[in-house]
Amino acid sequence: MSGGPVAFDAPIVRQRVADIVARRILDLVMAGVLKKGDQLPPERELAASLNVSRPSVREAIRGLAILGVVVTRQGGGAYISELDAEALLGPIQFYLSLEKMNVAELYEARSLIESDVARRAAVHMEGAALVALEAELAAQAGMESDPEAFRVSDYRFHEIIWQGARNAFLKRIGESLNAVGLDFRKRASETPGVLKQSMRDHRILLDALSARDPDAAAAAAAQHMKNVYDSTIAQSDNGNQS
Repeated sequence: MSGGPVAFDAPIVRQRVADIVARRILDLVMAGVLKKGDQLPPERELAASLNVSRPSVREAIRGLAILGVVVTRQGGGAYISELDAEALLGPIQFYLSLEKMNVAELYEARSLIESDVARRAAVHMEGAALVALEAELAAQAGMESDPEAFRVSDYRFHEIIWQGARNAFLKRIGESLNAVGLDFRKRASETPGVLKQSMRDHRILLDALSARDPDAAAAAAAQHMKNVYDSTIAQSDNGNQS
């Protein structure tokens, strides 16, 4: 053999049994065999069918619960979760809570996605959706003293635009990024003036969508995300100083 020793790509990593069990369950979820709300077999039965120990099954279920894929009920077994953004994005929300830089990166991503969503919605959104946006914006005018109600309306407002873009992947990404930043946004929405600014942003965005102007819609969405980020960081800084 000539030319020196052969360089292999990477060493073989030995997987823990619990990781293999978790991967098997995830594969069944992705294949649609296990669906949201389905109950997993009892621990003893699952261990026997996979030919592994009960502690390995227990550890796998615990890990999947942390990821939001599985929910456990006291005395009632383990179930596949609703598999929605709120359930699955908990680990990312924890990551975001560690560093302010992560929040900046989140809103950079949101700005990119929301701008493209708005650009597409300006072209594809139907008239009925524009009417629904107008009604939602009108309702927000009476919610200045009710941040919780405003957040619900704000989500519906953006949801209509995500749907209007007619791209299922962009819609899901928009929903997910919105859910990830929700904890930070809750604090900011309590600050005087923030909701008024959001309503002004919504008005400009809606006007651009109604005018079927993709560039103006994209710019309005990007500016809205910048204003949301600025108010979120300002609230975070105030909290750190108190």
